[in-house]
Amino acid sequence: MLPALGFGAAYSVAILVGRATRVEGSEVSLVWPAAAVAVLWGIHARGLPRRAAAFHWTVLAALTLGVNLTTGAPVGLSTWFVLVNVALAAVTTLVLGYGGRQITLRDPADLGHLVVAVTCGTLVAAALATVYFAAVGHEDLPQTFGLFAVRNGVTALAGAAVVLRLQEAQWRRPQPSRPRVLESVACVVVTVVVFARVFWFNPGLPTAFGIMLPAMWVSLRYTTTTGTLFLAGAGGSIVWATLLDRGTLQGITPQEQALLAQGMVGCLAMVVLTLALFRDSRNDLIERLRHLALQDPLTGLANRTLLTERLDDAIARGEPGTVGVILMDLDGFKLVNDAWGHAEGDLLLVEIARRLLATVRAGDTVARLGGDEFVVVCTRLRDADELRLCAERIRDSVAEPYGQASDAPYDRITASIGIALSERSCNSRSLLSRADKSMYDDKRARRRPPATVTALAARPAR
Repeated sequence: MLPALGFGAAYSVAILVGRATRVEGSEVSLVWPAAAVAVLWGIHARGLPRRAAAFHWTVLAALTLGVNLTTGAPVGLSTWFVLVNVALAAVTTLVLGYGGRQITLRDPADLGHLVVAVTCGTLVAAALATVYFAAVGHEDLPQTFGLFAVRNGVTALAGAAVVLRLQEAQWRRPQPSRPRVLESVACVVVTVVVFARVFWFNPGLPTAFGIMLPAMWVSLRYTTTTGTLFLAGAGGSIVWATLLDRGTLQGITPQEQALLAQGMVGCLAMVVLTLALFRDSRNDLIERLRHLALQDPLTGLANRTLLTERLDDAIARGEPGTVGVILMDLDGFKLVNDAWGHAEGDLLLVEIARRLLATVRAGDTVARLGGDEFVVVCTRLRDADELRLCAERIRDSVAEPYGQASDAPYDRITASIGIALSERSCNSRSLLSRADKSMYDDKRARRRPPATVTALAARPAR
């Protein structure tokens, strides 16, 4: 019930805001934010059970009728607009979610799908509105159709895009560098100057699109969240200046003012969202590629490349004797694969990785070199005893009983472990080499058939 009440309140306020943007001396509104709220309401109702969704659509229809009647619209028009607004939201939502598609705004492809869906919804709504005005004898039907399609479509697209994108945003507050702060101030100043030039000194319509310059700046330089907030502010400023009869949209009919104002907002929305989403999706792709290049695909641990980077960095930053390496190799892991299959062996490696991460200290690096070899890099060590203690905790953790998907537990898993402490003039290669030698010394000293391997070898392979 609460979501319905929340959407209902937002929808009612949106209709009143739309009424408040009527050009003086006419019934033409510059924007119609109720279209965006109706689309978002339809998206919300799509994920609800059938009975709850029907309730939401009923409330949407009832509010459309009630608010239109309250604001002075004729009964026939108010009743017909129930069909118009419900059709706009329903068709847009249907196209957005066609084929079970998840409704998000993460990349330019999502934006393209949103544009197609909103276009379909607004064309159907505009056609229905035109049918009504044709029935009551309105003469300029092409202009009526165009006004409804452009105004409602642009408002629905911009409003829905801003909300969907803000839902995807990760709200973080990094400390900006001084150059970035100065750049932000410069961007604000340029934007204010462009708006003043366009809307207060009336240079002419072509110059009005100079607002695209700071829009491109914001979109390519900052986050998509910042771009959508800029879009909301810039679009609102265009409508506000037009209502004050300032700027480029003077001396023309209300219908032309509405069409041109929405044309500017629509161009602004497409520039901001397309550039910002393209930049964000590119950055996400780079991050995923970096993850694939530096992470072990099975366990998610650091791979050899990332291990080397972090180990060299730790050695360079730390004093001799403060950086240690623990190199671990599972005993008889080949027999685990032979007896239970590689899928079970992979599950075992994933569990080993989980136990290592739970055992080491915060700030230590756990890596998988390949096969059944793991490395832990310990930093800020006090002495060699602290490194040995960490190695023993790892050995004990690995030796705890295991349960596989088959519910047949391993008796024991043992591991050979070697350690090495940083020295003056050492590097990652020499430190790993010493740890490797220490591990093979440990393996030779403990050479005996591990209990788990003996038990597994006696079982038939699956």
